Amino acid sequence: MNEGAGTTENPTVPIDFDTTWTVMMLGYFLLTIAALISIFRTPHDRAASKFWWSAIVIVIPLVGAAAWFLFGAPPLRRRAQADPRS
Repeated sequence: MNEGAGTTENPTVPIDFDTTWTVMMLGYFLLTIAALISIFRTPHDRAASKFWWSAIVIVIPLVGAAAWFLFGAPPLRRRAQADPRS
């Protein structure tokens, strides 16, 4: 409560808490966007593959993006061989 005359409690969120959550949310969005860009830039054998990977990343972003980068994305060597520009 208000113990002294002239003292008030600060109702705002502490800056450290606010900064931490802002950085975490930016990382969350950047990881999701990076996974979606990677999915659409990768050639797939089946047409439905891009749709399902995108759906997984959108529905469960952190787990879906991690799964894509660990299991779905082709290795760099295979990507370089498939790229006609190199």
